[in-house]
Amino acid sequence: MIKVAGSLFSILFVFFVTPVFAVEANGTGSMIVAPLLRVWAESYSMYSKGSSIKYQGSNPADGLKKISNKEVEFGIVDMPLRLEELQKLGLVQFPVALGSIAPVVNLPNVYPGQFKLDGQVFGDILLGVITKWNHPAIAALNPSLKLPDASIIVVHRVSPPGISTVMGDYLSKTHTSWKSIKGDGMAGEWPAKSIEVKNPEGMLNAVKGNQHSIGYGPIAHFLKHSMSYAQLRNKAGKFVSPSDENVEAAAENADWNVSNGFAVVLTEQPGENSWPLSMAAYALMLKNPEYPERSKEVLKYFKYSLRYGKLKAVQNDYIALPDSVRTKVDASWEGIVDAQGVPLLKK
Repeated sequence: MIKVAGSLFSILFVFFVTPVFAVEANGTGSMIVAPLLRVWAESYSMYSKGSSIKYQGSNPADGLKKISNKEVEFGIVDMPLRLEELQKLGLVQFPVALGSIAPVVNLPNVYPGQFKLDGQVFGDILLGVITKWNHPAIAALNPSLKLPDASIIVVHRVSPPGISTVMGDYLSKTHTSWKSIKGDGMAGEWPAKSIEVKNPEGMLNAVKGNQHSIGYGPIAHFLKHSMSYAQLRNKAGKFVSPSDENVEAAAENADWNVSNGFAVVLTEQPGENSWPLSMAAYALMLKNPEYPERSKEVLKYFKYSLRYGKLKAVQNDYIALPDSVRTKVDASWEGIVDAQGVPLLKK
């Protein structure tokens, strides 16, 4: 009798302690946001008592391909798909985190936030139209700075999908001939006096190691090394810095529309405080997933992370969605349904 009771206790212990409903789901896509998604996944696993959300950073195109082929439960891209693309592929799209790109310069006696640029002058520098730091167009934006009579060294990335796409979008909106020369991206010819790098660390080292150089990239990486970022003139005509508050302002001033699939690019948004080179990471999920229990777990993961993962976003060089945007994202999830048309996660 004692043995039977002991066996029964063991069965009950396993039943109640083991996370019976633990689910594993997978995602892939943008490399930039991968550290944040993984940290969020660790927190969610503890909260959900065992459910596992795995994210493999690769590139946005891979994320789109694999979610479209139903190989993963979600993909992450750096530029939103248009509504017609989402409808054709049977996808639902929503933003999950914010970030920013900024120009960075290495000039003597110029400190973070002192140097100013607008899209036209920045584009002319990158195209090799402006080749000297004391060019009249640069001097007009920086009357209080003593600019050197030195050649500009342009440091550029080997067209990584996320940063290049966002940069190209911004410059095509703010530079008169960028689109006709380089299209919506950053591919093509660069100035003769330029340096090509492969990653953020390469950008950091090249700009830091070459006086009179200019580059660009995620602002958080530069701030950690006290490098001199530039202010940019925004759509309202104001010079602003790439602070978290100004990136949030860009998101708050954007026209997020659930019915349009959140197809909003955060560059050059209205508002006096909006940082013009803001960006977002977007999740893509199947509207009618083959494995609804996995997709439901992904939605629960995002719901938990967007609400409680704000500090972890900052710690991983991203910015959480403002509450005004997050509530719209929550509402959009009713568009992800099971075979009977029932939303996987209701409000």
